[in-house]
Amino acid sequence: MRHRTIAALSLALLLGTTSCTSVAPRPHPNPPPPGAASAGAPTTIFGSAVPATAAFADPAATTVGVRFTSTLAGTVSGVRFFKGAANTGTHVGALWDAQGRQLAKVTFPHETATGWQQADFDQPVPIQPGVTYVASYLAPAGHYAAAPYAFDGGPVVYESGPLTAVGGSFASGSALAFPAQSHENTDYYVDVVFSATKAETHVPAAFTPDYWAKWPGTAAWRDADRVPVGVWMQDPTTPFQGSDEAHAFRALGIDTLVGLWGWPTDDHGQVKSAAAAGLSVIAGGQACDPVPGSGWPCATADLPLAAQAARLGTGSLTGYQLTDEPDMNVPDGTAKGAGCLPPEKLRAYSDSLHRQDGTRPVLVNFGRGVAGGAISPGCPTEFSQYTASADIVSVDFYGVSDPSSPATTKGVRTYARTAARTRLLSPGKPVWVFLETPVQMLADSATASGAKAASPAQVRAAAWAALVNGATGLSWFCHSFAAPAADDACLRDGTSTATIKQVDADAQQYAAYWNAPPVVVGVSTDGAPVTATLRRAHGHTTVLAVATDSPSLPAGGPATASFTLPGRYTGPVHTEDGRELQAVDGHFTDRFTAYQPHTYSL
Repeated sequence: MRHRTIAALSLALLLGTTSCTSVAPRPHPNPPPPGAASAGAPTTIFGSAVPATAAFADPAATTVGVRFTSTLAGTVSGVRFFKGAANTGTHVGALWDAQGRQLAKVTFPHETATGWQQADFDQPVPIQPGVTYVASYLAPAGHYAAAPYAFDGGPVVYESGPLTAVGGSFASGSALAFPAQSHENTDYYVDVVFSATKAETHVPAAFTPDYWAKWPGTAAWRDADRVPVGVWMQDPTTPFQGSDEAHAFRALGIDTLVGLWGWPTDDHGQVKSAAAAGLSVIAGGQACDPVPGSGWPCATADLPLAAQAARLGTGSLTGYQLTDEPDMNVPDGTAKGAGCLPPEKLRAYSDSLHRQDGTRPVLVNFGRGVAGGAISPGCPTEFSQYTASADIVSVDFYGVSDPSSPATTKGVRTYARTAARTRLLSPGKPVWVFLETPVQMLADSATASGAKAASPAQVRAAAWAALVNGATGLSWFCHSFAAPAADDACLRDGTSTATIKQVDADAQQYAAYWNAPPVVVGVSTDGAPVTATLRRAHGHTTVLAVATDSPSLPAGGPATASFTLPGRYTGPVHTEDGRELQAVDGHFTDRFTAYQPHTYSL
């Protein structure tokens, strides 16, 4: 299976004048012409994503397309589409503006029987950032790829490139036409080949640790060499192995309690126990969960939190948690029933908290709506209306063991898309992604590979996939729903504690890079997909990468990855396990085992 993502950022600018190796990079034998190093490398929306339905059971001639935008100015050099075996005939592609004016047209030559097809225009077409365009192709025998409801939650983000698919469209008839209609928010797997005019980061308003300077109590998070790592809804005073759970969590590398059990109804001395263990606390009282059929009786923001903070002393009380999963909050997690909390109500709660205490940030944890766009009654079509209310944007979607997701939508790869989508919805803000543990599962939960819960390798790869794609913090869901259910189950399971400790060590070892603006590098793989980013910190440039999985490889697998670096870097590439590779004209290759992370120092 081929998997491709490309990013646009001049490696020459990133490398600067300081090398992180003792061997100077070799000059390229044929330097690129002036300006070439600053041009972006080609990228696409969907990469090598494979639709579950490659040939929809509709034989009618139809033009199908995708509406898309870019965060960067650049050019579209061609159009792509995914072809199923029954999608026969001569295919003609086109690029349009949003008003239906045709900007380019091309006939697809030399097609294969199935898979992604590409046709290049005679001349690349310039496009502007933030403007909607439409790419389409005519399927004369129908049977086009189709994924109904794919855009139910708004834009679709794959990996973390400059392109975003904002909707699918179609037009009936045997002649190529502007696709102006839509049906069931369907994605037809139509794509473009885009190159940025300048090689620059495609991440709008990237988060930096300077963000925390506005709140006096967040000093612990301002260190660019630290990544916040939290754990959800615990009582740190619980006795554990001769001490308490606050110290047990700290020993695993966790530095923040996200929520306190039963606080502030009865504080149990939790804030003081957390402070004694060196833990920051984000407290907000009871989780603001709706009761199906009774609306949203959420009064979290009306609690006298500032008064509670004053009584307990500032200590380690760093911020406030406001509600949980307002974008899909129901007991079974299926986004049905009570529906979404109206965004304006969430905003009112957040404003109330800020009026009571403007010295601490407000965290809101979101679920499947923000993470993947699942629609529930009352949800907005644009989920940034939710993330606008949060100072810290937290999100959970347990992509390996979630029991209510189809097998084809589960996997470590979902953590990459969760982070990328949430970051897009939250420009400039910290994005904290929740992780599942090997002990987290439901009795009837099974992964695509048949496992009852995520393996340690999957959990570690999930963390890397989230961080590679823009997460700036991690949170652990320590609870287990398997009998007997326990909120601190991860502490009482040796496999989970070992996994948490390793992941937290990874987070801190590369924290300076995770806190730097993310750039996705080009990756083509034979085998499992690999997602990667290039970051610069402390004068060094590093590529961080991890192998994930796909619907056809639900348990992951080995991969041979070919990396494409912007700027045509030629020189040594040092791996975390002591090997030295060579990049030539911006290209180098390496091997991965299933779910393996790698780092490459340039």
